[in-house]
Amino acid sequence: MTVDAVRARAHPELVPLWRGLVVYRVVALVAAVVNLVRSFDAWARPALGIAIVVAMAVWTVVSSWRYLRSGDPATAVADLVITALATASTLLVDTPERIAAGGAVITTVWSAGPVLALAIALGWRGGLGGALVTIGVLFGVRRALDTDLLFDAQLLLVAGLAVGLAADTMRRSTERLRVAVAREAATAERERLARDIHDGVLQVLALVRRRGGELPREELAHLAGEQEVALRRLITSTPEPRADGTVDLSSRLAGALPARASLAVPAEPVLLPAADADELVAVLREAATNAATHAGADAGLWVLVEDDGAGVTVSVRDDGVGIPAGRLDEAAAQGHLGVASSMRGRVAALGGTITLHTAPGEGTEWEIAIPKGGA
Repeated sequence: MTVDAVRARAHPELVPLWRGLVVYRVVALVAAVVNLVRSFDAWARPALGIAIVVAMAVWTVVSSWRYLRSGDPATAVADLVITALATASTLLVDTPERIAAGGAVITTVWSAGPVLALAIALGWRGGLGGALVTIGVLFGVRRALDTDLLFDAQLLLVAGLAVGLAADTMRRSTERLRVAVAREAATAERERLARDIHDGVLQVLALVRRRGGELPREELAHLAGEQEVALRRLITSTPEPRADGTVDLSSRLAGALPARASLAVPAEPVLLPAADADELVAVLREAATNAATHAGADAGLWVLVEDDGAGVTVSVRDDGVGIPAGRLDEAAAQGHLGVASSMRGRVAALGGTITLHTAPGEGTEWEIAIPKGGA
């Protein structure tokens, strides 16, 4: 069974129970084979007994494959019917005297398999129903309410109820976890949107409120257009983590970069662990902020994202005045650690490298490369 098949299950949390059931069916089949060998000479129709045990082996393979692949209730119901027929066939294989004397049915403990399957698939109600049907078939074969039947009935009822209650508890726990994770993700998304809107739209609106009468119409229209683009990026981006905990870096950047930025990304999603993507977005925001501060709010900003499978490379370039040689070291010595700590520190924590290409009058370009596996 492939990993995709497991993930496609309606209740993947029950996979360990289905695997345990398959192991039980195989062990129980071995017990039925041992019973066949021990009772072969005493049976009235031993050849028929061999055929039935072979059919049981074939059904064990088929049902096990179905349980591991989908774990659907229909397979469990079919298992109950086939197992009941195999148990009832004891009347054709064994002698009436041996059955009356308490001889084992041909299926032995293999007959408990459908009870466990129904308990996993349908909960305690399925386990109880499967146990009652199996007990009824055993009573029909033995035709006596003896000590052995009462003991078997007790085990079937306890097993069906216990496994069914365990399956129900696992389902409820998983559903509560899903709800909690969804609620936490929704809260985080609201906070992210609030931060982005505060850093962009709200600040522009505050500026317009303070200086709206002084700003030219062209500048007001330009500011409004930038914030419209920013809001559209926020609305159309899809930053929610996937089932494997990864996010699309391209979508994160679309909602995080300023409206004036030109973003070029691959056609396919650039998947990174959510924490790594957040750190990389923070680095690019710092680069965009530096570009706006030193190159001017109207300077061009270009962001290029490349994905070679093993790692991700992001280039951020502006057409500003550039950075003089030694200026960053001088700023770090003066205690201005924005680039040294915020950008270089974050990239180093991701196990990547950050390279600066700049010269006076030639703009600034940061090249950031990180491995997909993280630090």
